[in-house]
Amino acid sequence: MSWLSKLNPRHTGSKASRATGQPTPVTADPETCLMVFKNHWAQVSRILERRDPRTADDGSAVRNYADQMMYLLVEERPREDTGIGPILEMVMLEDVLDQLLRWHLRGQLDDDKKIEQLKLFDLLVSQSQQPLLRHKPVLNPLMRLLAVCVEPRSPALESSLVLLLNQVCVSLSTEPSILELFFHAQTDQGPANLLIFSILIPFIHREGPIGQQARDALLLIMAISAENTTVGRYIANNSYFCPVLATGLSALYSSLPRKIEVRGDDWHALRREDWMGVSSITMFMNSLEFCNAVIQVAHPLVRNQLVEYVHNGFLVPVMGPALHKTSIEEMIASTAYLDLFLRTVTEVALLKTFLRFIVLHRHENITILDTLISRISSNSRLCMVSLSLFRTLLTLSCEDIMLQLVLRYLIPCSHVMLSQRSAVKEQDLYGKTADKFLSLIPDCCKPHNLACPEREEEHAVWSKAHGSPSIDSSTVTAAVPKAATPSRISLFARQQSSGTEGAIVPRSPGGAPGEPAPCSPSHGRWEEVSELDCNYLQYLRDARMHIDRCVWACSQWSAPYDGCQPHPGSALPPPTDVDTVHLRMDHFGPERPHSGLGLTAALPTADNGQRLENGQCDGQPEVTAGPHSKKRGLRRGREGP
Repeated sequence: MSWLSKLNPRHTGSKASRATGQPTPVTADPETCLMVFKNHWAQVSRILERRDPRTADDGSAVRNYADQMMYLLVEERPREDTGIGPILEMVMLEDVLDQLLRWHLRGQLDDDKKIEQLKLFDLLVSQSQQPLLRHKPVLNPLMRLLAVCVEPRSPALESSLVLLLNQVCVSLSTEPSILELFFHAQTDQGPANLLIFSILIPFIHREGPIGQQARDALLLIMAISAENTTVGRYIANNSYFCPVLATGLSALYSSLPRKIEVRGDDWHALRREDWMGVSSITMFMNSLEFCNAVIQVAHPLVRNQLVEYVHNGFLVPVMGPALHKTSIEEMIASTAYLDLFLRTVTEVALLKTFLRFIVLHRHENITILDTLISRISSNSRLCMVSLSLFRTLLTLSCEDIMLQLVLRYLIPCSHVMLSQRSAVKEQDLYGKTADKFLSLIPDCCKPHNLACPEREEEHAVWSKAHGSPSIDSSTVTAAVPKAATPSRISLFARQQSSGTEGAIVPRSPGGAPGEPAPCSPSHGRWEEVSELDCNYLQYLRDARMHIDRCVWACSQWSAPYDGCQPHPGSALPPPTDVDTVHLRMDHFGPERPHSGLGLTAALPTADNGQRLENGQCDGQPEVTAGPHSKKRGLRRGREGP
């Protein structure tokens, strides 16, 4: 999923109480508004210039006058000749914001007063009719206030601080050139550099709206850094963003449930309905999706560093030992988590890191891939979960994965009789004819972006053992049953059940599940046949789309693997060294242009990634030998010299 599309508009709930206490400024003549602003500033200046100890009345008067002045500034529109309004010009000449902040800093600036100042700047940044951050008389007081609030101590202060920073980042996204000014802004502690970035980092893995706003703000900065080498170099070399983001995944993974109890024998993968009610998994998936989004939009320096930290700070020290636990339940859970992660990640660089970990990393001198293969022979649910993981790996259409799992055993052709090896190179004339016939279909009749129906699967149940949260079953969304791939057995079974139990009503494609069937038995059979035909056509369309997608993904492989290239005699034995296999980017297929940000993305696509995330995988083409081919092989073997 795209995080930039999830950015929520500004939340104004925090200003509800304040907005009701202050009257909304009435649109008036600009000269009248300027006169009122000057009168208010004259009253405030007298209070600021006093050397006597301040009283409660002074603080209340300054606050009321300042609120009215800021409302006038927000409602002002810039002039066409100068680009700024007269009130903003006076604010810059008199240094109004800096004097107000310094007056507050001379006293005891507690959390309530900090929140008041943060809301004041939030109002200016988010609702002003003219850009303000480009002017240093506005930017410098803002940076000085943020430097004071670097370490918030109350939830209310954290909420106001993150909300303000989120609005600042939204303004920066509309005017990226302002970002350079943040490196030259001054605070009482010295140069600010990218202070807004440093303040947001501790909130990356925070739960709730605060964490979401912080991640949205950081993602906007990452998008800006893609075109700004100075910002990208600062994030990569002078901040802790990549280490905190990658190692935070390790901390969140330690809180995931260690045991998964399922109802039924068909469960083999985690779907969204399974984990949406578990807060620990939801937090981890939010952070993982954020990593995926950062890699999508960030500067190459940041992207490469984050990928390395994910591999060395999360996959190797955390996922490696987790996949080799002694308990069967823990191995099932860790394998299901890895499958879920692979179905969630969409960026090629991050996906390549996961595949490199599976293929090359050795745990106790055994690769992760070999460990997973050895579990297929187990007669338990661990075998089903491992097979689901391999299905996900195969749907990625990565040449290195296919080479390690399948192709390296087929290239020598040792599984084919000598008399049959020449038939491997023969062209399938019938297949070519069928392909030519299908190519005559007009473009307007070709199915595009057809989503395959979901299969009915059992949901996972999180046990109440140690490390597993207890949730109410009502919080998990029930799966909507959809029509599965039809078969003759299911049709016969339904016909027999309709003959023995008259209460069972067949479901028509257009009717509701509980719609009563007509009295005629022939009509019920017709409904069954219609449902079979409709579902079977959908099944064929989905199969055609999956094959086309697989062909497109394999078009950039280094060899066609057609029996001639690579040569059967050039096949190497299974690798024994981690440096033997080198994952290449082009094995994932050519990159596609990504809409919206001018970026590139590769398989899996958004539609494919959504189905993979829900536990559904694209089918792979499969070649099998029929009985007639075996008979011809035996006959040729007898007739041979």
